[in-house]
Amino acid sequence: MFTGFRLSLGIAWLVIVAVEMLTGSPGVGGFLWQEYNSLIYEHIILCILTIGIVGFILDRMMNLVEQRLKAS
Repeated sequence: MFTGFRLSLGIAWLVIVAVEMLTGSPGVGGFLWQEYNSLIYEHIILCILTIGIVGFILDRMMNLVEQRLKAS
């Protein structure tokens, strides 16, 4: 069950960033799209790292929830 939760959380994070890129709304995805159009590579790499780190943190948080519920 938690495998499904972790997968859906990752997909949800991907969709949030993609929608921000498409709509140009403020957020990591919108900022990434603006910097891509401006060809500012340092900011593009920073955005990609931020997206990856947030995704990793979300996965670890779901893992902690899973471990706590398995222990009880």
